[in-house]
Amino acid sequence: MSEIKIVSIDIDGTLINDRHEITPEVKRAVQAAMAQGVKIVITTGRPLPGVQKILSELNITGSDQYVITYNGGLVQTADGQKTLFRQPLAVSEFQKINAFMTAQQIYVQVESHDAAYTTNHCIHPWASFENSLVNLPLFVLDSEAELEKIAFIKVIANAESDELDAVQAAVPKTISEHVNVIRSTANNLEFIDRQASKGNALLALADELGVSHDATMAIGDQANDYSMIEQAGIGVAMGNAIPSLKAIADYETASNNESGVARAIEKFVLKS
Repeated sequence: MSEIKIVSIDIDGTLINDRHEITPEVKRAVQAAMAQGVKIVITTGRPLPGVQKILSELNITGSDQYVITYNGGLVQTADGQKTLFRQPLAVSEFQKINAFMTAQQIYVQVESHDAAYTTNHCIHPWASFENSLVNLPLFVLDSEAELEKIAFIKVIANAESDELDAVQAAVPKTISEHVNVIRSTANNLEFIDRQASKGNALLALADELGVSHDATMAIGDQANDYSMIEQAGIGVAMGNAIPSLKAIADYETASNNESGVARAIEKFVLKS
């Protein structure tokens, strides 16, 4: 087994417990790994502004540390000064998504690396909640033409969970065969480029740093973690992960409430 050089860690249900805290055990394991020169890479569907507090808490800062955001749409330095990998969503795909969501009467916004944009003057409550959660400013534009000028990474639809269940089931193949459709929460349905995934972003970062793919480890709990669990040298599923993720993982650790991330780092990364 190769010596692990990069550890990619999902946030919700993985890094943080159900109280939205990073346990002392996880902090100690992360710091010990970083002291060995291992890159701890927070990997999330959130934009960079939405993870700055976590990065600061773990001391993952500066131009020599990295973060994967937008479910693999962006790989950036932790200080946000450099983008190593970007997979924007094509305007043509946005147009299809927007037309479908408009017909379904579902709120839609697009997100760039540092802001969200919409043409809808009636902001959905779940969109407001999400934007606040990830510290993303929202700008309301007057036309779709203005929206299409934005270099966006993601389209996100917000609605009540039962509405999104029906909409997700009805997404036509003209959309789903060309983009990745991700149900990130009960109230968020996201669309990113087909080539954007946590797994592809992890391997792109490894290539950039000259690290063998076998020397990477990924830890996650949900469907949007599939790609990195499959593609990493070691794929670790949390004890609270969905069954299908556990089925493809190389190893199952403890749950997020039992410092599962720490247990995985101790087992596969830390030198005795």
